[in-house]
Formats: sequence, structure tokens, C-alpha cells
Amino acid sequence: MQIHQVSAALDNKLAQLDKKLKQLEQEQIDTPRDGLDQDIAALQKIRAKLVKSKAIAWRAHELQDQNDEAKRARQRLMGLTLCAISLIGAGILVFLVVSNG
Repeated sequence: MQIHQVSAALDNKLAQLDKKLKQLEQEQIDTPRDGLDQDIAALQKIRAKLVKSKAIAWRAHELQDQNDEAKRARQRLMGLTLCAISLIGAGILVFLVVSNG
């Protein structure tokens, strides 16, 4: 699953949770009942965890991008090194052919 899909799914869950929280808070104002405060507190904890999960997912994505960029940089350096070695080898071969010819 791509980060944008994960983020969208978490945003969707957060929107549903916010709607439910708003509904419970309105219920609490209209007709207070036992256990409603606990339900609201539990939903707020879940919401905080979802927000934290989203932040962690984005951070992991950023770290993976940084790691991928470092890997590509190493690959570029390796490619340039191999090109330089090939050029030096070709130069030596040309020199040997010209000097023996």
C-alpha cells in the first residue's frame, strides 16, 4: 500500500472518528448518561493514536526516500568509477597498440 493510500485511509478514519466524537459530545450535552465520558475519552485516545500513526507512516516514508536516494547516489558513484576504469583501460590498450604498431 502506498503512503498516499495509507494517509487517505487514516484521514477517512479520523473523519469518521471526529464525527462520532462530535455526536457523543452533543449527546452528553443534551442527555448526560453514565459511561459517556469514558466513551468520549476512549475515542479521543484512539484519535490521538491514529494521528500518531499517520505521522509515523509519513516519517517512515521519508526515511525510506532518504535511504533510496543514498542508494542511488552510491550506484551513480559506482557507475562513474567503472566508466573511469574502462576509459583508463581503453587508453592503455590504445597506447599499447600504437607503441607496438
